[in-house]
Amino acid sequence: MLKKALLKALYKLANSTFYRFTKGMENAKLKKKLGMVDYPYTVDKYFAFGLTLIALTFALSLIVCIIIVTLIFKNPLLLAVPFIATVFAAIIVLIWPDMALAKKKKLMDANMPLAILTMSTVTQGGAPPQYMFQTLANNPEYPMISKECQKIQRFMDQLGLSFTKAVDKMTEITPSPAFKTFLKELNTTVKSGGDLREFMAKRAEDAYFKYMMMLERAAERAETMGEIYSIIMIAAPLLIFFTVMMLNMFSAGKLFGLTVNDILFYGIWGVLPLANIIFMFVMQIMSTE
Repeated sequence: MLKKALLKALYKLANSTFYRFTKGMENAKLKKKLGMVDYPYTVDKYFAFGLTLIALTFALSLIVCIIIVTLIFKNPLLLAVPFIATVFAAIIVLIWPDMALAKKKKLMDANMPLAILTMSTVTQGGAPPQYMFQTLANNPEYPMISKECQKIQRFMDQLGLSFTKAVDKMTEITPSPAFKTFLKELNTTVKSGGDLREFMAKRAEDAYFKYMMMLERAAERAETMGEIYSIIMIAAPLLIFFTVMMLNMFSAGKLFGLTVNDILFYGIWGVLPLANIIFMFVMQIMSTE
């Protein structure tokens, strides 16, 4: 809720500031990417939003750094932080479409096995192929595939395309190679008058096998990451603690200018929390929803 409110405020600010400069700007490649990730605005508004985000990043970081330099830490080098933050913001604006596209592809590929099993269940009852996508279009369990199925429904309902032409159009804009391959094979079966039930039964069998393999790999990955966490976050700190204690006996109570209490303080309140955050970030990247 907070994220939506913040984005709404940023878009409103972008419309009243930078949009007057970016209005009418086009980029065919970017337009295609934004369409594939279901971006709700036009390309020129994305440019305006990006410029607004960059400007806000610079302004806010500059204000914070000036306050810190003036009141807390009088080091003029901190004034370089706003420029570094601005560069990072610009990079994020440039690569966000590709990141969103990769995330959507990943989620679609992960949900494909269960989605195919659901569609196979529909066809086994003798329903026409378009009902498969209608079922998924209203299914919140597969959010990304659901959006693609909604597009197929719109192609048929609003553009008046036939089912096969709507599927052909979908193959041109979907970011998932697995979904694209499935749509092409399905369309070939429908156009050639093949047995849809048999086709979906075979795809469901293959999807079930892939799903079980996916679960097995996920379990193995979780077990491996658990072992790594135990080594890094439990065994390693104990080893370092005993090493520091031994070295402290031969270094006049200090190691690299730090006492044992200093090392323990920075380790417990600095290194360990940071290591946990990094580990959680890595797990988030590796996880497949």
